[in-house]
Amino acid sequence: MNSRTSVPVPASRLALRWIIVAILVIALLIGGALTANRFLFSAQQQVSNLQHYLVQGDGARALGLMQASVPQGDAVALDGEVLQRTQDGITEFAVDAAVPSDQDPDLRLVTAHYKAAGVDKESTYTLRHTGKNWLFFDTWAFEPSTLPTVQIKANTVNEVNVNQQAIPLEAGTSTLPVFYPAVLDASFSTKNFEADTRGVVVTGPSKEPVEIALKTQPTKEFIASINAKVKSYLDECATQQVLMPSGCPFAYNTTARVDSSSIAWSIDTYPTIEVSYYNGAWILSPLEVKASVDLVEQDLRTGTKEAKKVTEKFSFTAQLTTSTTEVSVVPVADGEQEAH
Repeated sequence: MNSRTSVPVPASRLALRWIIVAILVIALLIGGALTANRFLFSAQQQVSNLQHYLVQGDGARALGLMQASVPQGDAVALDGEVLQRTQDGITEFAVDAAVPSDQDPDLRLVTAHYKAAGVDKESTYTLRHTGKNWLFFDTWAFEPSTLPTVQIKANTVNEVNVNQQAIPLEAGTSTLPVFYPAVLDASFSTKNFEADTRGVVVTGPSKEPVEIALKTQPTKEFIASINAKVKSYLDECATQQVLMPSGCPFAYNTTARVDSSSIAWSIDTYPTIEVSYYNGAWILSPLEVKASVDLVEQDLRTGTKEAKKVTEKFSFTAQLTTSTTEVSVVPVADGEQEAH
């Protein structure tokens, strides 16, 4: 019967095996640490972290990471849902490898590329190397900066909508500090006035605010309200059975005797309403009305009576007093004013 005899492994060979294993483990650890440092602890990863906070609406962590100062203004876009909405238009966010700065060996420039409302844009961030943790892992910090601002301008109204959030205006303006990148859309709509949506993309810090100037337009309801008031005014004028209705733009002059009971005014064509904004107020363009008067004239010399219909065009103006929901029209004729 054959039997096997175990040959003991020499201690030196066993030690060598353990040394090789240890070297391999250390090499793997070092390689893993270097890889982690390259990707997880890189300057570009800090930029990706920042964008993650912005998308999450976590303005506090984003601000702390950036070490940024917040300029004066309405901070509504710096946190929560409004901050998230500034990122809704940012897609395909990708970060390039960090590039050393020519001015300082500890600085790195990181450029991010993305689409903002479908348009290719980019932002560049500056980070400083601040040391290492556990011998392998680099630490990076954003260079302190000041956040950019967006200034929104609109006349007539006291507030506008910015990314679905009502923003109050002071003297027709509001300034919003924002992170970047950011897409901001502003508009407003009231009973009498409205402004189409205008948007801006903020890609980086700027000494001057990025401006959104909203163009206020009167609504159809506003024009219709003025038109109704002017029409009512003229219709009331037409009820006066006199040759020169009081406070009204039309009149008829004649040397003949006229039976007042025969006088009947009618409006043939009402004015076209055109409104414009000038010097801080809404102005109504000069108005023109076409009116007719039916009457019976009696010749003072012969006593002959004649039925006549006279049609003429008459011009007048009107003053507007407006708010976002109300409008007052004050026609001006023959130096007099009639409030309606």
